[in-house]
Amino acid sequence: MFEAENFAVADGINYEYVYIKASDNSKATFLFLHGFPSSYYCWRNQIEYFSKQGYGCLAPNLMGYGKTYSPLDDDQYRTKSMVDHLLALMDHLNLNKAIVVGHDWGVRPATRFILHHPERALGLILFNVGYRPPAQLNLEQAIENTKKAFGYATMGYWEFFNADDAAQIIETNANRFLDLCFTDEPEIWKTDFSPVGAARQWVTSTEKTTGRASFITDRDFDVYREYASKNMQPKLNWYRSAIKNIDWNDEKDLDPTLKCPVLFIAGHRDYVCVPQLFAGQKKDIPDFESVALDTSHWTMEEKPDEVNKVVENWVEKKHL
Repeated sequence: MFEAENFAVADGINYEYVYIKASDNSKATFLFLHGFPSSYYCWRNQIEYFSKQGYGCLAPNLMGYGKTYSPLDDDQYRTKSMVDHLLALMDHLNLNKAIVVGHDWGVRPATRFILHHPERALGLILFNVGYRPPAQLNLEQAIENTKKAFGYATMGYWEFFNADDAAQIIETNANRFLDLCFTDEPEIWKTDFSPVGAARQWVTSTEKTTGRASFITDRDFDVYREYASKNMQPKLNWYRSAIKNIDWNDEKDLDPTLKCPVLFIAGHRDYVCVPQLFAGQKKDIPDFESVALDTSHWTMEEKPDEVNKVVENWVEKKHL
C-alpha cells in the first residue's frame, strides 16, 4: 500500500492520508472518502489504477479510523466540520478542486462537500449509497418503512451499532463481524445482518458460518481486522451522530440541489444499501447518471477493473 502522511487540519485535529500528485495540470485529482468499517485501504485498486493514468489521488482516513482524529464524543462528528477538515487538507496540498468520491458512509461528507462548497468540486461519484437531501432521521420509522418495502428491515442493524456495548462486542468478535460483512453469500444480510437484533446475534454466536468473498485476500482481511479489533466506538459514532440528527441545524436551510455532474454506481446484490432506496435522488441532481453492476456492497473492491473503466469513461465524457 502507498505510504501514509499526517497533517493537522485544525488545532488538535489531525488526518492520516495517502496522496499521489497528478502528473500535470490537465489531470484532475480524486478525493476518495471511505465508509464503514473499512478505511482508505478500500480504494487501493482505484489509487493504483488512476495514479498510473496520471490522475491525482487523495484518500484520507476519516474520523474514527487509523491515526486520524478519533474522538469518543459523538457530538464532534458533524459533517460540516468534516468538510472543513477536507478543505484544509486540500489547501495544504494546493488542490483547488477535486472529483469527490464516496462509498457507504463516505457519501455523507462527499455530498455535503458539494452542498457547502460546490466551487471546490469538479464532480461527484457515489458508490452504493445515493444522495439523500437534508432531512431529519426517524430511525424507528425508517426501519418500519424498509420492512414494508423490502420484506426485511434494511436499517435494523443501526440499533445494535447505537448500543453502548456494540463496540466491545465487535472488537471481541472482529473475525465473525468481518466474516458477516465480507460474506460470499450477501443474501444472508437479509436475515442475519439487517433485521433488528440479527447482527448482534450473528456476531456473538457461533451457530452460523459463512464463506469469505473471493475478492478479499488474506492480506485484505488482516488490514480490516486491524481496524475492527480496536477503537470501534469512534467508527460507530457515525451512526450515533446521524441518529441524533447532529447535522440538521447546519443543513436545514441549504439548497438541496447538487450543483455538479454526479455518477451513482450501485450494486445489484447490495441487500443493505438497496439501490431502490435512492431511486428519487435524481430530482435534486440536474446532471445525473447511474450504473448498476453485478456486485454486493463493496463494489469498487469486487469489480475494480469494471469500476475503473466506468469512472474513467464518465470523467472523460464530462471533461473533468
